[in-house]
Amino acid sequence: MSREKWRKWLPYTPVAAVVIVILIALALDLALGGPGNPIPQNQAQPPEVVRSTVEAAPVSPTPWVPPATDTPTPGPTAIPGVVAQVRDQTRISDLYAIAVALDQYRSAKGGFPSTDDNVQSACGYKDLAALCKISDYLDPVPSDPIGDVIINGYWYVSDGKKFTLIAGVDSPADGTPATCEQRFYDHTNKPNLYCLNSVN
Repeated sequence: MSREKWRKWLPYTPVAAVVIVILIALALDLALGGPGNPIPQNQAQPPEVVRSTVEAAPVSPTPWVPPATDTPTPGPTAIPGVVAQVRDQTRISDLYAIAVALDQYRSAKGGFPSTDDNVQSACGYKDLAALCKISDYLDPVPSDPIGDVIINGYWYVSDGKKFTLIAGVDSPADGTPATCEQRFYDHTNKPNLYCLNSVN
């Protein structure tokens, strides 16, 4: 190149050098993936990176907690069983309270309220049920804890001289089949009955 031509291109030499350096840097950057491109998930990290991640993680020992199944819990039948037992105790206690009121009625009136020896709901129909007459001595007259006096309530049988009080119970162990007549089972349609008979 002649001296004149060299002088003509001389002012552009630094610019050209800078452009060449930038092009080389870009080519290397693209070849290596670029600084802004993360390492793909499926590509293993260099050992330095893994080491620094482990060292940076806080070390806090986790105490061992026994599994929840190690603690015994009541099964689904435990609570209903307890509730049924309490209901039966309430029923028996109610019948004895009614029997005390019946004795008070007899002392005052000379006999028990009569059903003509028929089974009646215990004060289910206030105007018709004979047992409602004891309300002066026991008010209100107790009813089964389940409710619905006509279906689940107590029953009363009397000829005026003796009586039987009847309750349907949940547990066969709380029943008294020896003191219950078959007609009581037929009338109440209950498999387990507790019967409290008056003592003459």
